[in-house]
Amino acid sequence: MSATNIEDLFDEKRLPDGARFVAFILYFPLGIIFAVLRIFIGFHAFIVGAILPKLAIRRVVLRCMCSILGIWVSQEHSENRDPKAKMIVANYTSALDHLAVELVMPNISPSVWDLPPLLIWILGYRDMGAKQGRATLIQNAKKHCQTSSVPLLAFPEGASTNGKTGLLKFSIWPFSLDHPVQPVVIRLSRPTFADVSPSVLGGRWWLDIFWFLFTPYTHFHIKILPTMTNEEEMPEEFTKRVQIQMAKALSIKVTPHTSSDKVEYAKKKLFTEAQERRNHPPPGGPVPDPFLQMAQQVKEVLPHVPLNIIRTDLALTKDVDLTITNILEGRVQFSPEEPGVEATPSTSVANSSQQKQTSATTSPSDVSSGTTSFSKNSQDRHLSLADRKKALVENARRRYLEKQAD
Repeated sequence: MSATNIEDLFDEKRLPDGARFVAFILYFPLGIIFAVLRIFIGFHAFIVGAILPKLAIRRVVLRCMCSILGIWVSQEHSENRDPKAKMIVANYTSALDHLAVELVMPNISPSVWDLPPLLIWILGYRDMGAKQGRATLIQNAKKHCQTSSVPLLAFPEGASTNGKTGLLKFSIWPFSLDHPVQPVVIRLSRPTFADVSPSVLGGRWWLDIFWFLFTPYTHFHIKILPTMTNEEEMPEEFTKRVQIQMAKALSIKVTPHTSSDKVEYAKKKLFTEAQERRNHPPPGGPVPDPFLQMAQQVKEVLPHVPLNIIRTDLALTKDVDLTITNILEGRVQFSPEEPGVEATPSTSVANSSQQKQTSATTSPSDVSSGTTSFSKNSQDRHLSLADRKKALVENARRRYLEKQAD
């Protein structure tokens, strides 16, 4: 059996493509209207969910309101529901999975993320000390199972997937409570003309919720599997056995990839895309000059040479040292710039400071070898043209090597 690549576990594009994208564009105005109306309805549904106790009447009211919001839930094999099971585990496909399971099986979802208390309450989770570590979380979860009849709901993958290829490696904490575990598996479907991915790599949870409100409906199909108990196994072995059964029910694979692997893959993917955008700007945008940095190096050595002349020769040689040699040996024709005058505003500050530093640190022999005017020094006037050219080349190369060493 071939291994599942981590990139196969997640959707990278939110919107459909091909002919389905055309249908999506036609539906878009209606989807915006749905989203705006459902935001107000969703606010009332949230108030109802926060006020009513976890009884049958609450599920009926929420189910009706969620149907208006486009969240449809159906269940399969409800006869497998075990009232004695204190832990429900499910695969993680979207930001509203816990709500879908809540409409079928009342539960409490412990938060395993480092979120503000207000956001935990808004999303319907309960803080059980996950910030203090796994031991604290397990201790509080065991205490809840002993004192409450409402089971806990956990997503042992720790991160969402597309649910099409494989399951992330399960965390062992939900299987370390010494209680029977009720596995459920979740599948999502949406209309073909609005088949927007419920979650994408690097996406935001609030954007996921927006697309729930935008689409005509999202169908959560929940399949309840038989309760599983620890048969004198290590927690890791029990975890693996439950994961295999859930993968079989979904007709997908068990993978060794973890939620941390997803985070690292997302960072790498998003960083690579950002690099490509910088290296390949869109048409019509500013095009970076590949020779700008090289031209600045030549300009620092030969400040009297116009920058556009340097760039032109660099486009041919693509080598700083060769361009300096061409200029010094007279292969490049140019009109020297006046001292203090620069070709472009972007280099005026750097070059003016460089000229000040050069005038303060350069020896008299350096000035005489680089000048283009008639020297008042009698020794310089008696130098032959070849000697002056040789001295100029050596001086320029020395200055260039000093710049590189700095």
